[in-house]
Amino acid sequence: MTDTSDPHTAFSELRRVAVDYAQQASGEIWTDFNLHDPGVTLLEQTCFALSQVAWQAQLPMRDLLTNPRGHFCFHDLALFRPRKVLGTLPVQRRDLQTWFGACPDIDRVVVAPPDMRRPGLYDFVIVPSDFVTASADPVATFRDRYRNARPLCTDLGQVEVAQEIRVVLEGQVEITGETLPETVAAALYHGVSDILSGVRSDDEAARRTDVWEAPERLLAAAHTDGARPEDIREHLNMLRALPGVRDIGALTLRQPVGVQKDTSGAVYYHSVLPRSVGQIRLQLTLNGAAVSLDPARIREEYRRITAEAIAAAVHHVDAPDWDVMRPGRRRSFGQSHVDSLLPGLYRAEGYSMHDPGALISEYREAINGVIRDMIADLDALPRLFTAAPRRQTDDPEAHRLRVELLDYLIALQGAEMPATRHSGVHHYRSVRGRHRFEIAWRLEYLFRLPWLMSARATGPGPEIPGGFLTELAILTDLDLTEDGDQTGVLRDYGITLDDDAPTETPAEDDRIILIGALNPFDMLVPADDGAEPLPAGQLAELSPFLRDGTLTTTAFARMTDPDSLAIAPYPGGSWQVLYDAGDGADLQRCAVIRDKDEAMQTVARLRATWRHLHRACEAAHLTEEILLRGEGPVEVANSADLMLPGWTARCSRQSFRNYVEALVEQLAPAHIHVRVHWLDFAASTRLAECRAGGDRYALRDFVHALPRDGSG
Repeated sequence: MTDTSDPHTAFSELRRVAVDYAQQASGEIWTDFNLHDPGVTLLEQTCFALSQVAWQAQLPMRDLLTNPRGHFCFHDLALFRPRKVLGTLPVQRRDLQTWFGACPDIDRVVVAPPDMRRPGLYDFVIVPSDFVTASADPVATFRDRYRNARPLCTDLGQVEVAQEIRVVLEGQVEITGETLPETVAAALYHGVSDILSGVRSDDEAARRTDVWEAPERLLAAAHTDGARPEDIREHLNMLRALPGVRDIGALTLRQPVGVQKDTSGAVYYHSVLPRSVGQIRLQLTLNGAAVSLDPARIREEYRRITAEAIAAAVHHVDAPDWDVMRPGRRRSFGQSHVDSLLPGLYRAEGYSMHDPGALISEYREAINGVIRDMIADLDALPRLFTAAPRRQTDDPEAHRLRVELLDYLIALQGAEMPATRHSGVHHYRSVRGRHRFEIAWRLEYLFRLPWLMSARATGPGPEIPGGFLTELAILTDLDLTEDGDQTGVLRDYGITLDDDAPTETPAEDDRIILIGALNPFDMLVPADDGAEPLPAGQLAELSPFLRDGTLTTTAFARMTDPDSLAIAPYPGGSWQVLYDAGDGADLQRCAVIRDKDEAMQTVARLRATWRHLHRACEAAHLTEEILLRGEGPVEVANSADLMLPGWTARCSRQSFRNYVEALVEQLAPAHIHVRVHWLDFAASTRLAECRAGGDRYALRDFVHALPRDGSG
């Protein structure tokens, strides 16, 4: 059955060995070796399957993964497509060249091939702009640009400025009499400059497909193999197509006499425009006779041609031209007559009918009814779907429609909102506040998506937190911190968390005794999402459970529960604000207030203050291994640590931790390992001290001391 050198993969040999095993296992029980025996039939099927597997394993890998037509069939192989496996697009060298090529004072950027001995470090060759001033520093400009558009877990290696080598255009060109000679000469100089800079002139401007399929058209290359100028003989057809050119003879590029450049490093070529008649090495002839040229007029025409090229470089977006009506139909497609859209029965040239007018009237009335319904729905759109409506509505139907529309708009950009049910994301919000947040949350993500898509894999910089961390913070409803200080707001309020702090029980005289006839519902205070947090002094006065500013993490988390604070009548017609520590503990009095409404407002502000403290502490801080390196080589480049406080009410919930960790795994580039650490209060304080001291080695020791499994 199989052609293999291993006899144990052949069907006959497998059958013989299997029968021997079956005979040894059954002993004298199994005596029928005939082919009709069911056991022999099953055994032969197994041997045949094994022989087929052995035969297929010897085939080339390409044949195993493709169908007879040579196509890779993911579904047939039960495999996921690469876009499903790799949640984020990888950053390529062409992306870096495009991003950093937009730097001021820099004309072009070339990314050197990666050096496996220095993983994570990028080397660049930059070509300064023609308009850079003598005082400008293109290297410093580029370094600033790189820090704000740096790919995640990478750092800047060596930056080399390419040296300019000036070349002079020489040759003979036969022109026509329809165009001024200086215009033809300027067009030739401009065309040669495009060749030297890597630009190709086409009849139509660059499109999106050019960027992905032929990016070399848009990117220039610096030469590193010596001072050999570009061979323009390969581009003569493009130069012959210039207006006014009849024929081109020999064109060469030569260095000016007496000019020597060190070509040991990267160089780039620049065509020099003549400033005097003696510097013109390009000879134009008309009907065989030489034509005199004015160098000042050549430079003037060169500037005009450059301006026209810039004005004509309009980049078109292809997709919107084809996304109208139905896929594949251009926007310019002409509408056919409305009669052709009617059913055959109702067409003007349709079937013979006894009373066609009645049928047409019936059809028009039905169409008018549909149109009236459409008009009513369209009239409601500004009220329902405006990004920032003047008047908020709590109508559940309007809320559902707005959420669905925003999710659709987000999906059109290739993204989606994560599922937040049972995740604890809205732990600090009331039901009404959650509904309002769901709209504002989607609007923020929608408005930031264009930038997030282009900078999704970038790391934190001095001015922006990077695309990866920004998207993660939006989707997890977390704050960002540049200094790593997750406990600063508690220090401002004079609060320290200590699980070993003693909890004092109120004295017998201080215990709260509620009136027996009190309705429990009168003690509840409705949620108020608009309440303002209290200043530090007032919070300390209204929090008797704070002992010298120390609080346990359990009590700190308890303050975010709606039932931790309540009100109750007080003798004399006043009202008291009560704190319930839970677990059957005695109630504690926070304040006595004469007015009930004022007491309810105090409870609302207390709730807002404690939730504000929790939210302000929930800041994400990212450290990258490559940025913590010392003087030696980088050991692990594609590694980062995301540190979050694990002691707040929301971050201590396992459901919220699972939600954050799943998003980190989804948003991080596939080649980067991001470990999530849930720090305790002491570790968060130590992190802030390391960041405040500016000691990179202390921060590295702190990060390396954390558990490698990502726990706190």
